[in-house]
Amino acid sequence: MKKPLVAIIFLLWCDISYAADEPAKEAWITDDQGCKAYNQLPQPFESIEWTGACKDGYLDGVGTLNWFHDRVQKYSYTGHFVQGKLQGKGVAEYFNNTSHGIRLEADFVDSAAHGQGVQTWPDGRRYEGEFKKGSKTGKGIKTWSNGARYEGEFKDGNPTGAGFQPLKISTRELASYPEELFLHGNAGAFFAQISVNEKANIQSIDVLFSSHPAFEKAAIRTYQNARVTPALANGKPVPERIYKVINFSLSKKSFRGALPFTYPAKASSQLPDEFQYDKPPIDKLVAPLVYPLDLLQRRVKGSAKVSVVIDPQGLPTQVELLESSAPEFGAALKAMVYSSSFYAARKNKQPSWSAFTITREFSEHDSRETAIDANGWRILNKLKDSPAKILAVSQLDTAPKPFYTPPPVYPPELADKGVTGKVLVEFYIDKEGSVQFPHTLKADNEELAWLALTAVSRWQFYPPLVKGEPVDSVMTVPVAFNLNN
Repeated sequence: MKKPLVAIIFLLWCDISYAADEPAKEAWITDDQGCKAYNQLPQPFESIEWTGACKDGYLDGVGTLNWFHDRVQKYSYTGHFVQGKLQGKGVAEYFNNTSHGIRLEADFVDSAAHGQGVQTWPDGRRYEGEFKKGSKTGKGIKTWSNGARYEGEFKDGNPTGAGFQPLKISTRELASYPEELFLHGNAGAFFAQISVNEKANIQSIDVLFSSHPAFEKAAIRTYQNARVTPALANGKPVPERIYKVINFSLSKKSFRGALPFTYPAKASSQLPDEFQYDKPPIDKLVAPLVYPLDLLQRRVKGSAKVSVVIDPQGLPTQVELLESSAPEFGAALKAMVYSSSFYAARKNKQPSWSAFTITREFSEHDSRETAIDANGWRILNKLKDSPAKILAVSQLDTAPKPFYTPPPVYPPELADKGVTGKVLVEFYIDKEGSVQFPHTLKADNEELAWLALTAVSRWQFYPPLVKGEPVDSVMTVPVAFNLNN
C-alpha cells in the first residue's frame, strides 16, 4: 500500500529524541535533569546519564558520564568536569562494537586526551605515552600480547620510528573492472581496513566504502591470495591493520554508460526545515540488489520504488515501499537500502537529515544493479540444463572455507519491535569463490529473509575444489537474528 512520503517523514519526526531546542552545531547534549555535557560530534538518538553535580546547567565536579546511542551504551567517562567538559585526570571506557573493552586513563583537556596517558585493549595490547587532541602523537611505548615491544615516536596513533616495520599487503594481480558493468560504465572505488595477525593471515576485512557491489566483489577477490608481510616491532611479528584503496573506471574512449547514482540536489519543499539540506547525501557502501532467483529464471523483469530517510550518521532509518511490479522486487530493494550506508547530507556544514525516493530496475542485462557476470550465467545454464554439475559440499575435497562473510544488517526498527528469527539460505559458490543467487529455503520472517540474502550476496569463499580443480558448488547456511546479536 502506498503512503505519502511527507506522512512517513512526520511519523519519524515525532520519534526523534534529540532535543530540538539544542542545535547540533552548539555541540552540547542534555541529560534528563537538564544538565549539559560537551558533545564534539553530535549524532541522532544519543542520550547521557550523569552521576555528579550540575552547576549553572553544566556537568560539574567529579562524576561519571555514561553515553548511549539508541539506548545502547557506547562510552563512559569518569573524572572531574568543568562546565560540561572533562578536565585533568580521567578514565574513558568504550563499549561500541569496534572498540569494545578499550580503556584509556589519561590527562584530558576539553574532553579529549591531551598529555600523558595509558590505553589498553582486550587483546592484550597496551600504549603508554603522549596524546595530542585525542590521538596518540609524540613519544610512547606500545606492547603486544605476544611480548613484542616498540618504544619511539607515534603520529596519529601509528608508530613512526626505526624500530617498527609497517604491515604490507600486495596482491598478485590487479583488480579488474567487472565485465558485467561494461555496458553501464560505472566509475567508483573500494576502500577497506584489513586486519592481519602476527602469522600473516588476514583475519578480517572491514569495507568502509564501496560504490558498487561488483567493485567490492572484484576487490575482495584479489586479497584471497595476497602476499602479506606482517608488521614487525623490533623484528617480532605483531597483529596490525592497513587501509587499502582500489579505483575502478573505464577509459573515456570506451565509456558508454552512467556514473554512480546521485540524489536530489534539493529537498522537497514539503519536508520540515531539518530536511532542507545544502548538499545531498552520497553513496558510501552500496549493498547488492538481490534478483529473486525464481523471477530471474523465468526472465521476469521489473522495478521497485521506495522512500528512505537518512539520518545525520548516513544510515537509513525508515524505508517504505511505494511501488513494485512484483512483491519480491520491493522486498529486495528495501533490504538493499537498509543494508547500505551513505555520507550524510550537509546543512550549514553539519550532517543533516535527508529524505528522498530510490527506484531500481531488475534486469539481467539492462540494470547496472542486477547485471550478471560470466560465472553467474554459467550457473544459471547449469541449473536449467544439468543441475547435477553443481556439486554438493559432500562431493568436494573439503568444505568451502569462508574468506569474507560480513553479517546482515539488523535495522533498529525491527529490533525495537522484537522481530527475531532464523533464515535458511541456499546459495551457489562459483569457481572463483563468489556467492551467486542466494535464495531462501525457510524463514521465520520475510523482512529478515531478504536482509540475510543481501548480506550473503556479499560473501566470498576460497574456490571449491574437486581433485584440486575449482568447481561450482551449492551450499546451505542458517542465519539467525536475535536481540543479543
